[in-house]
Order: sequence, then C-alpha cells, then structure tokens
Amino acid sequence: MDIYQIIAIIAVVILLFIIVVLTSRTRIIKTYNKYMKIDNYHNLTGEQLAYVAKKFLDLPNLKFALTKQKLGDAYIPSQNVMLISEEVCKTASLASLTIVSHEFGHALQHKQNNVLFYITMLLGKITRITNRFITPLLIVGTALFAFQYPALESGYTILIIAGCLFLAHVFHKIITIPLEYDASRKALKFLKENNLLSSKELKRAKKLLGIAAQTYIAGLLDNIFIFNIKRKK
Repeated sequence: MDIYQIIAIIAVVILLFIIVVLTSRTRIIKTYNKYMKIDNYHNLTGEQLAYVAKKFLDLPNLKFALTKQKLGDAYIPSQNVMLISEEVCKTASLASLTIVSHEFGHALQHKQNNVLFYITMLLGKITRITNRFITPLLIVGTALFAFQYPALESGYTILIIAGCLFLAHVFHKIITIPLEYDASRKALKFLKENNLLSSKELKRAKKLLGIAAQTYIAGLLDNIFIFNIKRKK
C-alpha cells in the first residue's frame, strides 16, 4: 500500500465522519420541528411539565432558567439549574414534553448519585482546563520534534503529553453517551408511569430521543476533529 492509497483511505474515512455529523444534526432538527407542531395528550407546555415533574420527582431545590438558544435545553449540575429554551417552555407539544423529561433524567441521575454521572462531571471540570493546552502543545511539540531542539526526545515527549490530554477529552465525550441514553430511558419511564403521553405519543417520543442519541455520537466525532468544547446537554 503506497502513500496515495493511505491518503485516499484517510480522506474517505474523514468524509464519512463528516456525513454522519451533518446528517444526524439535520435529522434531529427536522424531527424536532415536526414534533414541535404536534400537540400532546394533556396539552401541557414544557414549563407546565417542568413544575409538575419537579414535584412528582421530589426535586425541591431544582431551579429553572430560560435560554433563547434553540435546542439549548440542558441540566447544569454545578448550579442545580435546568435550562429550558423559550420555544420548549411556551409550546404545548410532544417535543416539549420529551425534551424537558430528558433533562429531568439528568437531574435524577444527580439526585440518585449515579457514579457515571459524577465521573463525567469530574472529567468535564478537568478537561475544560486541559483542553486549552492541547493545541499549543501540539504546535510546540511538532516544532521541537522537527528541529530536534534541544533534543529529539523533547518534542516527542511534548507530543505524547498532548496526545494523552486529547485522549482524556475523547474519553470524557465517550462516557457521556451511555449517560444520555440512561437519561432518555428515565424520561420515557416518567412519561409512561404518570400517563403524560398516550401509547402512540410514547412511540414518537422514543423515536425523537433515539435520533437525539445519534447526535451525541456525532458530537463525539465533531469534537475529535475540531476540539469543539461545549457544556454537556
């Protein structure tokens, strides 16, 4: 296998990764927009469900905050705050209930002292600091390695350190994937047990959460290529 074949294979792999990232985001936005127009069984808005769920799930200290960012809904464990987008908050749709319930899944993980949840929180705090050094270390390490200054091993060592920091970043993103699936499972369980959605709506909610799960995987690929450091949803 010559160098041109290797380059061609790498180019194809990168292209496939980009396609996965772009198509998954398109699917979640398309499904989100579709389900935002579908009413839910009890005609509840995201805001109404949030206050109902807070009481049902016994989360008295949980606070809510609005965000204008579309699909910017998130649970912030360090502040015990749930961010809810304005559209989700005000709309009585199937998507609104599904999204809010998913974020409550994360709040339950926090409340139940989920081990993986705390590991992810810890790694998130660490990598938010260490990620800042990856690119500078790669630049410095490559330069020292190329010029063999002050010795070949110096650049090599710095490149290894940069690689280890990058692997820690990727590992953090990987372990968030099962955490997101668990939050979705908790969301569906809550909606079903409290009869908040009909059986037909539950199937649609499961589909929406399933497509959303693909974006977590795509987000991992996105992070691998561009070091896109964002707060976990």
